[in-house]
Amino acid sequence: MSASSDNASHWLNYAGKARALFQGKRLPSPETGSNGTHLPFAERRGKIVLVCLSFVRHLLNVAAISTFISGISAFADENIVTEIIVSASRLETTEQPVHVVDMDDAPRPLMAVDTLRGISSVAVSQSGNRGSLTQIRLRGAEANHVMVLIDGVQANDPAIGSEFNFGTLYGIGITRIEVLNGPQSAVHGSDALAGVIFIDTTPVADRSAAYLGIGTAQTVTSSIDFARVKSNGYISTSIGGIKSDGTNVSLIGDENDAFRNNNLNFNAQHSVANWTVKLTSRLTRSQTDFDPTPYPAFVPIDGDLRNDTDLRLIGVSGIWDGSDYWTPNIHLATTRARLSNVSGGAISDGSIGKRHNVTFSNNFRLWNDRRLNVTVGHHSEELLRHGVRNVYGDPNQNQQTQSSNIAAEYLYTEPPITASVSIRRDHHSLFNDATTFGISGSVVLRSTKWFARIASGFKNPTFTERFGYTPDTFIGNPDLTPESSKEFQFGVHRSWRVTDLSLVYFNANLKDEIDGFVYDSVNMGFTARNMAARSHRSGIEATVEIERGSHSLDANYSVIKSTESGLREVRRPRTLGRINYTFRVGERWTLAARITHTGSQIDTDFSTYPGTRRRLDPYQQVNAGMTFSVSPQLQLQLFVENLFNVKTQDVFGYRNPGTTIQIGIHASL
Repeated sequence: MSASSDNASHWLNYAGKARALFQGKRLPSPETGSNGTHLPFAERRGKIVLVCLSFVRHLLNVAAISTFISGISAFADENIVTEIIVSASRLETTEQPVHVVDMDDAPRPLMAVDTLRGISSVAVSQSGNRGSLTQIRLRGAEANHVMVLIDGVQANDPAIGSEFNFGTLYGIGITRIEVLNGPQSAVHGSDALAGVIFIDTTPVADRSAAYLGIGTAQTVTSSIDFARVKSNGYISTSIGGIKSDGTNVSLIGDENDAFRNNNLNFNAQHSVANWTVKLTSRLTRSQTDFDPTPYPAFVPIDGDLRNDTDLRLIGVSGIWDGSDYWTPNIHLATTRARLSNVSGGAISDGSIGKRHNVTFSNNFRLWNDRRLNVTVGHHSEELLRHGVRNVYGDPNQNQQTQSSNIAAEYLYTEPPITASVSIRRDHHSLFNDATTFGISGSVVLRSTKWFARIASGFKNPTFTERFGYTPDTFIGNPDLTPESSKEFQFGVHRSWRVTDLSLVYFNANLKDEIDGFVYDSVNMGFTARNMAARSHRSGIEATVEIERGSHSLDANYSVIKSTESGLREVRRPRTLGRINYTFRVGERWTLAARITHTGSQIDTDFSTYPGTRRRLDPYQQVNAGMTFSVSPQLQLQLFVENLFNVKTQDVFGYRNPGTTIQIGIHASL
């Protein structure tokens, strides 16, 4: 039998078993065949994928695409408002503390990442100019320990160590951002070792608006937003862009580094009978000038280099809600990130990172409103790196990994007590299986909520850690094991009439941390190794929120200790904080002010070998803005960042922007 015929027979076999599953028939274990023999990983993965595909087929038969599109114009008049925390659990509720940033009409920074500065344990590392590589670390962990979801689609790029470059995130279309600290691997798997940042573009109200702004550094911003929100669904489209001459990243010279960013966002949901279909898509194209970092100092000097990024996210979900006891949900998602480095007007090297996810989630409502979720999924990643062979080696490579998982969550609610247990098993094509868990509980006594949680997380080795940037000169380490972490947190939340106060303590240990830049003197080359010592993180997070009449104030302060072998980890500020104040004067004026604090931190100076640890000074920045409503349909906005032109660094050798001013007109229909 030919290979194609053999593959066809496998697919037909799996399709038949998928149909049997939906008919309620019992199937053999995913680990074994009908005769009890152990099946290979690829065949087990096929079972999961085809069950999901079978569900999609039934979904499309009931809610055809034509019905979805035509139904948009037939929405009822009743609007819907959603207040669900979507990042913490598949059961749509959580007792974990989640910091939510509502992106309302108040004047805000150009880039979405700047709205997160100073939030509890959120450390931002920006490599100079806006639009440049920007990392976020949660609770003193690594940047690639943070999973970033945009409308449920994972945005981390496999080609850059499974990180997300927040420098490409323009705020267009974003309605709110959720920050969830602590390991979330029991729900989201690898990349969620330290937490999850969920970026939501779901519209909360009808809108038809346009914005045009100009600012310092020849900055021009523009956007168009459209949304309709009804009882049986919503649709929103946003398109916008930024063009700026930028600022000088280097500490010497006077060449500005320009950047451009264009975004298109689409988000729609429609319900027909017992079926709901959701489609999300976000396209980002950015161009950012950057400076070379030549030997021997390895810090930026003026030069003509550019980084081009093309990020595409697509997600499709289907939900059946025809039962009071069972709600299945299938989610298909794909991510493609293309990065190109341009020198002298020509592409010198680049990469393409791809990710595909299939998730089949089932929510069960049990007795006394107990809830259970069972989820199976399949995940694949691919890296393609291209470039010209040089003295450092050949950068061209093509790498792939795959994994499957099964997870369960149980939620117990009996006021004043709420408790949950989650567990997940990940089977990887290259690494050992990983089992993660989360146990949390809370009790409410006299307007005071006490909560505690213990959870574990893991992070698989990245393509860069396994193969380096030049595989022919990098000594691969097949014995690398995933990084793992366990964290305990305990806290209290108190609510008064106009005030919310919360205090959280956390303590975590990271095991098998990977160092991807180890020199192997025996084999005369660089390799990656798991470190024997453990990394320790602990800290306290305090939050106060006050809202009274036209006044709104929120303040955050975090003290974080992050060490490895007794030394402070690099790019982890010791303290973080912010005060955010908004004042609405009548119906015409909105005034806003924000003070952010970034404590001292350590970074590495690579002009010596080994690198020298350098201290970066703490700094505070003041931002201010205002909105004046000429009419209900026309507003004038002013926003000033770094009001007092404070000189700052998040990364050694890279200068952050000084004072920037933005003036804009916002018109709505």
